Amino acid sequence: MSVLNFIIESVKPIVEKYNLILYKVENVKEYGMNIYRVIVDNELSFDIDIDDVAKVNQELLDIVNDSLPDDAYLEVTTLGIEREIVTPKDYEKALNHYIYVSTYEKIEGTNLKEFYGDLLQVNDDEIMILVNIKVRKKEITIKKEKIAKIRLAVKF
Repeated sequence: MSVLNFIIESVKPIVEKYNLILYKVENVKEYGMNIYRVIVDNELSFDIDIDDVAKVNQELLDIVNDSLPDDAYLEVTTLGIEREIVTPKDYEKALNHYIYVSTYEKIEGTNLKEFYGDLLQVNDDEIMILVNIKVRKKEITIKKEKIAKIRLAVKF
């Protein structure tokens, strides 16, 4: 069994123990380091306790440490605070969250291609966000096909 497959099989019961899901396991080279990256997620919300991530890391390391190549590093992480919204489930979880949207073309009535605001509604074809444009709150509807990028955003 390859190291990658051994990590995948070993981490599954650990993430379940902490009510997390296994999003992806990958082997990458970064800055000359061989990294086995385990990405975990919360199926129901975007809230992940960093202590739980650290516990998953330690428990997994205890199991796979002897199987890792000498030049390898194990990393357990999340998709991050400004994670992309990709799947229909991501869109549902993002409702009422502050997001960033960039579009391929300017959205009619705004003359803008970038928006920060609260995701109010989502359906199969479009989203509605509440944005501030020139100190006025405005609800903007954007067709999903016009979205170049959509992610959670941090509100300052």
